[in-house]
Amino acid sequence: MSEKSNLPNSMLSHAPWDPSSNPIWPASCFFLHRNIAKYPFPGKLSEREASQLLPLLQKLLLDVPELKAPLYLSAATLSALEKEFLCEHFLAQEGLQNTSEQQAFIIDESAHFLATLNIHDHLSLQWIDCKGKWQQAWESLSKIETSIGNKLEYAFSPKFGYLTSSPALCGTALVVSCYLHLPALILSNKLEESLKGLDESVQASGLFGQDELIGDFIILKNSFTLGPDEGSILKELHRAATLLVLAEKDERLLQQKNPSLELKDKMSRSYGLLNHSYQLDTKEALNALSQIKLGIDLGLVKGISDEEVNELFFRCRRAHLLKSHEKISLDQKELSAARAEYLHKQLQKATLQL
Repeated sequence: MSEKSNLPNSMLSHAPWDPSSNPIWPASCFFLHRNIAKYPFPGKLSEREASQLLPLLQKLLLDVPELKAPLYLSAATLSALEKEFLCEHFLAQEGLQNTSEQQAFIIDESAHFLATLNIHDHLSLQWIDCKGKWQQAWESLSKIETSIGNKLEYAFSPKFGYLTSSPALCGTALVVSCYLHLPALILSNKLEESLKGLDESVQASGLFGQDELIGDFIILKNSFTLGPDEGSILKELHRAATLLVLAEKDERLLQQKNPSLELKDKMSRSYGLLNHSYQLDTKEALNALSQIKLGIDLGLVKGISDEEVNELFFRCRRAHLLKSHEKISLDQKELSAARAEYLHKQLQKATLQL
């Protein structure tokens, strides 16, 4: 990079899914939203109130024992590209670029924790679990929230629970997202049938919160934050995710024993696209990488690991690509060409064995 980055090396050097050991369920994200009593929501905060609240939240978070080497990042000091990088790294579905001086971020050394301050709510806490330690991740985030709540009173209503800037998040103000890679179910046209079996308390969407299934990823989220308690939300989501993982495993086993012509064709086309294209947009790249990721698990792709492909899912996106290639301009054609060249190099040792 031509300029010194404000982001820590721990975030720049590896993607959050690096340590994932589950090719089908690589990550879960836990979000808690909180506002501080006696302060208006961020949209109504005066500059004076914001300047009072921000250092309070900063000090409390930097002193939380559950966070290892937490780092405070003022929104004013981050470039638009660095904010976009944060969005990509934490798979944020809402942009963080339009942030101002009295707003900030805190991340820890693991780069699996993110706190946003004075943005949508006074405090939004996020923890990414990539090791399948579901309960441990939730407990860590809950301890951070409790530690701050012991020092500052949260905005709370006996009727509506924790109050947030979005009425849809009131109650527990807990949102849990399970990232599931389900290409075999999609290939066999059984995904829709599998999703019909989910409880109404669980909703499914594409990777970026859309209906389109980019990269063959489904995100499961809790539909409600008001009504069920945290335990019920976690239990139902874990149950739903587990059912889909088992269904995907069954389909992968069938394909492993007798790969279909459709699978071979799709995987061959994806392999050729990644190795021989001169330009690739993000959507094309993610869809093709999905087939390589599936092929690794089925034993049909050798020479590259699932962890390495997980990293490529992040590294080929716009902000990551620009951060690691200092000579690339913002021109879309040049970005697409750089993405194709980058993926050529990273997949040189990968071989297709159909």
